[in-house]
Amino acid sequence: MALPRFAICDSRFTSAAAVLLSVCALILTFVGLFEWDVPLTRFVRSLYPPPGSDPNPWLLQFSNVGDRLGKGESLVILSLALLAVGYGLKHPQWKDAGWQSLIAHGLAALSANILKHVIGRPRPKFMHAGNLELSPVSGSGWDSFPSGHAAAAFAVATVLAVRFPRARWPILAAAVAIAASRVIRGSHYLTDVAGGTALGCIMGMIAAHSWREWRASIGMAICRMTPFFVATLAFVWTIVHLPSEAWPFQQLLWGGLLLALAGLVGHVLWMVRWSWCPAWLSGSLARGLVGLGLGMTTGSPFVTVIVLLVCAAHWLEGLPGQVEPMAEGHRGLWPAMAEGLFVAATLLVLVASYALKGIVPM
Repeated sequence: MALPRFAICDSRFTSAAAVLLSVCALILTFVGLFEWDVPLTRFVRSLYPPPGSDPNPWLLQFSNVGDRLGKGESLVILSLALLAVGYGLKHPQWKDAGWQSLIAHGLAALSANILKHVIGRPRPKFMHAGNLELSPVSGSGWDSFPSGHAAAAFAVATVLAVRFPRARWPILAAAVAIAASRVIRGSHYLTDVAGGTALGCIMGMIAAHSWREWRASIGMAICRMTPFFVATLAFVWTIVHLPSEAWPFQQLLWGGLLLALAGLVGHVLWMVRWSWCPAWLSGSLARGLVGLGLGMTTGSPFVTVIVLLVCAAHWLEGLPGQVEPMAEGHRGLWPAMAEGLFVAATLLVLVASYALKGIVPM
């Protein structure tokens, strides 16, 4: 049955509003992360011994492996291997993954290299006073933002996550490791890697879907990746800020704890669908309350506002053209295990938000 015209217009409005809120949250997240570019770079340098001493083997190995895996040659070989399997065994899914990952890699590499030289941000090795210096269209070393390794890795990983959804978390975890290795190696600032990651996700989503739907693909990429960027900001904020007795740190902390627990209870009730569960309660609302509560436990009004924008975008995404299906209890072992993991992960994050506060003061 076709939807009424006003319903379609309302769907487009809410989708556009969700993307706009996500864009605002993403911009504010980059502003928040930018503050820690120089302190984090100095902290990473402190992990390495003075020149002439034996390097830390674990850090050296991690940075070297990430550097090799994120190189263009390695990612091209991966795409060619997917194509070989797809054509050899006649698997359309593998062929699509091979071609689309090659296209995504090419788009990400081209756009990253253009931005690198247009922006002209110096590499961390040229950091002296810690001031922001830009020198567009300069030579080697003035090409830090965005990270090409992160852009290429996430472009390919996004395509593979779309084509092979059951393996998406290990695939994305490998891309995260490659991106993190660029900071550990001292080749990029935190925002360089974040910028490359965002660029790669967008290019990967465009390549993985129809070219005619490129606007929708960009919007989808922004909405899906923004929560992870905000979670990164919340994590960094937590580990670098010591607890405070000043207002509103304690108020946000305890209010976030109560709100997250209330949202968690609401989510469980919505999944179980007890007869006395409120009619207005939905899964997106309950998850939004959990997310907002977790953001508040950072004790930062700035982070809380960003998380609120993401939660509002998530709630709007659940509105257009559909009503969230009502759960009828756990159906099978796997859904029950997934819900149990969600509850356990939420409680673990709540505990970590207290235990990790100020663990790495910079």
